[in-house]
Amino acid sequence: MPSRRLKVSFKDHYHESLPFARALAYAGHELVPMDAEDVDVFVIDLDPPLAGYRKLIDHHSSRGAKVALYPHGGGGPVFSYDGLWEPYERIDMNFVTGVGQAEFLRRLDYPTAVNTVGWSFCEMRPFQPRGDVRNVLFAPTHPNADGSMLPQHRENNAEVFAKLLEGPWRLTVRHVGTLEQIGLWEADGVEFVNGHLRAQTAEIDVTDAVIAGEGTFPTLSMARGVPTVVYSQGITGLGLPGEKFTPLRRAHLYTDYSRYPFDALDGPLPEIVHAAARSDEPIEAWRRRYVGRPFNPGEFAALVERLADHEPVPHVDDTRRFTTLALADELAEHPQLLRDYVEAVRPEDDASLVLWAPGLAGPQLLELAEVAIARAGVDADALPDVLLAPLAGGPATTAALAERADAVLSDWPAVGPIGTLARFSGLPVSA
Repeated sequence: MPSRRLKVSFKDHYHESLPFARALAYAGHELVPMDAEDVDVFVIDLDPPLAGYRKLIDHHSSRGAKVALYPHGGGGPVFSYDGLWEPYERIDMNFVTGVGQAEFLRRLDYPTAVNTVGWSFCEMRPFQPRGDVRNVLFAPTHPNADGSMLPQHRENNAEVFAKLLEGPWRLTVRHVGTLEQIGLWEADGVEFVNGHLRAQTAEIDVTDAVIAGEGTFPTLSMARGVPTVVYSQGITGLGLPGEKFTPLRRAHLYTDYSRYPFDALDGPLPEIVHAAARSDEPIEAWRRRYVGRPFNPGEFAALVERLADHEPVPHVDDTRRFTTLALADELAEHPQLLRDYVEAVRPEDDASLVLWAPGLAGPQLLELAEVAIARAGVDADALPDVLLAPLAGGPATTAALAERADAVLSDWPAVGPIGTLARFSGLPVSA
């Protein structure tokens, strides 16, 4: 049981808050209505300057509550902070699904602490390859709540649908909104399913492959182990129809990192679908970043309890004279970096390597470090001094790490305080 019983309030978004609310209830905390006056922690899905979101945030924050965000849908990064609106200063913690969303926020110099909480949207299943794709499920991008849709999304829906109609498979379309709204039309031999009336995984679990507009639905498919192809990844701006189109400001910092490998608009669709169905190896890194591990209710409850009791100042363990910082996520995907470090630094050198991945807890960070070591092909017992830093993402942590480190072992874009560090090129003579 926790040291004290917290009063926690949630703003729900299509039942996506339920795993988080249940976790806190099971941990012994009290769930109270959104308009309660004496809340310890208020949890909401977004912080935009519209639809009463900030009114709710202000209501609780002004009364002393800590305010946290839970994931608004699954999938890759939410680009809204790169042009549509600025992060709200009254958010105290951002809970994201995986290290990919946390790393994206780091690249934007996101001003609030970030912790990963795992995949909460459905039960996860291992990938099942398909030698023959006979049934395809198409989930086109859905309209906004008011029925509107950016023309580019509608055009992409129509283009992919036309390609699917030419394919050698039985096609099911799971749509939200009318066919006219989303740019589709009636077609012989196609089964149309109203997505508002069905559980999200109902059609996923009985198909051979899913093609969907990027977002929550295709990520559900990946989590269920179904071969998946996406599209509409190349949207270069944000906004609602009739408003000024806002271009993404810093896409060069994250486009490669956030892009899913199988895109329906990249070439002949049958070839892309069958490549996705053969193996999940090409999507391994993407799935690790943005789907990650299953949601752990106990770990989430502990994070909320820490938040309510004031998040501690980031602490970095003592290191040797020359300290190099590395991002464990990057080392896992680019093992040559670790090989280069081990060739330059010996165990007896007065040097330490600090491994960090924004928001990853100790066990997950250790697992990622072990992956990086194995892929680099280095002897774990002969490694130079290595420390793990299981710390939240955010400005307090990046400042503490940048202050401690003398160099960074990375080829990723230089951003924030860590970006001011010299790139590691070997130990200085005095080290």
